[in-house]
Amino acid sequence: MGLPSTLTGRALLGARAALGVSTLLAPRVAGKAFFLDPDANPQLPVIGRMWGIRNLSLAAGMYAATGANRAQWWRLQPAVDALDFLAIATEWRRGTVPGPAAGLMAATALAATTLGALSVAGESEQLG
Repeated sequence: MGLPSTLTGRALLGARAALGVSTLLAPRVAGKAFFLDPDANPQLPVIGRMWGIRNLSLAAGMYAATGANRAQWWRLQPAVDALDFLAIATEWRRGTVPGPAAGLMAATALAATTLGALSVAGESEQLG
C-alpha cells in the first residue's frame, strides 16, 4: 500500500482523486468545466456524482492494493479509460454529446489511458 512509484502513476492517481472529489462535491461546476449544460440536463449532477465515486474507487484501489491485487488494479486502469474513450466517441457520433465536450472528455480519457499504460509495468511490480 502506498503512493505509486512512477511519475505517471502518481499523475494518474492525482488526476483520479481530483476528478473524483470535484465531480462528487460539485457536479454542476465539473459538468460546466467539461462543456456540458447541467441546466439543460438536470440528471447530470447524479451521473457526475456517480462518475466521481467511480474515480475515487479506482484511485483507492490503485493506492491500497498490494501483491497480485496491485498488478490487477494497475492493469485495469488503461482498460477502463480506453472504454471511456470508446463510449465518448460513440455518443459524439450519435450527436448526443456536443463536439467541444466530446473533445475534452475524449482527451481526458486518452490522457488517462496513456498514463495508465505507461505506469502499469512499474506499478504492477511493486509487491506489498
